[in-house]
Amino acid sequence: MKILEPVKFKNLELKNRLEWLPAVSLLADEEGYVTDELIARHVARAKGGFGLIDVEATGVNARKSPKLLRISDDKFIPGLKKMTDAVHEYGCKMTVQLIHYVKQSVKTGWKYPIEDFPIANGEVGKDGVEDSIAAIKRDFVAAAIRAKEAGFDGIELHAAHGYTLSSFVSLLNKRKDQYGGNEEGRGRIVTEIIEECRKVLGPDYCIGVRISGEEFVIGGNTIKHTPKLGQLFAKAGADFISVSAGGKTEDGAWYKGYSGSRCMPPANLPEGCHVYLAEAMKNGLREIGSDVPVIVSGKIPSLEYGEDLLDKGICDIVGVCRPALADPDWITKQVEGRQKEIQKCVYCNLCLEADQRHEPVICYVAEAKKKAMAAKAAK
Repeated sequence: MKILEPVKFKNLELKNRLEWLPAVSLLADEEGYVTDELIARHVARAKGGFGLIDVEATGVNARKSPKLLRISDDKFIPGLKKMTDAVHEYGCKMTVQLIHYVKQSVKTGWKYPIEDFPIANGEVGKDGVEDSIAAIKRDFVAAAIRAKEAGFDGIELHAAHGYTLSSFVSLLNKRKDQYGGNEEGRGRIVTEIIEECRKVLGPDYCIGVRISGEEFVIGGNTIKHTPKLGQLFAKAGADFISVSAGGKTEDGAWYKGYSGSRCMPPANLPEGCHVYLAEAMKNGLREIGSDVPVIVSGKIPSLEYGEDLLDKGICDIVGVCRPALADPDWITKQVEGRQKEIQKCVYCNLCLEADQRHEPVICYVAEAKKKAMAAKAAK
């Protein structure tokens, strides 16, 4: 199967074409340091057969957010290095998703509308954090340097869902300066970060971008816009484009509105519901003669399903999240013909509800089954 064959792009030499996608775990400690529980989570998926693990959103700025993994200071490097070393022992590569965020409110959304975000002269809020485009770029570049030092095999700029970079690239961005307007303007902050990171990381270090192929909010980006953004990112030097969906807060709730539900599609949506987004991105890159890899996501149910997507040229890497949250051996059991033993994800999104409660993000169905089996064995 092609999905199980090695693949290489830039410095990433993967043993297969399967990626465990980034999802906040809330397993970092209160200050954002790596914990043994977090390392164990990723080691289990590395042992389970993934060729690539993209670590959950990791904060590049110093603003407080308990249990968010951090890379905003050199003091976080040793813990991150311990994690990458542990995962590398199983022949699995590891990238890190770098995220910048500003304060959120469930009722009002952004603390600052993105069109009011200061461009050069930073404003320092009550938490002592400077908010400016210049500061954002400095934070990403500094975090990228730390990521390489910590042993990550690449970085991913988080320009999807409802965070700072995504609010710039969105059609909802109404800025009137060079960071607004058409796709080139809205994507400018991302292309500038890619270019600055390339200068400090070197020509062969992998830099990727994650973007929502559709934002699923009125007035937001659709596949009419996002392939053009992907083209800009590829021209700026991006080495892969990971395609997600939704996650916006403009429909009134943090991962609770329709846009949020499309980010983690529930049981009522069909398998492969976001495949068309990756296909549109891949076709957009082909238009400019780019072979930059595209990562697909969105309810990929099996290796066979992913293999079909690869055969059709829809994507280059198959991304999976919740199925492997439910069962870390999701890949191995399929390869060994033990499909009946898989603890299947039922897309109930109890894991998402845990995230919303700011609790550890686990598969509650799998945990309940383990407890029931233990209780039965104890009788």
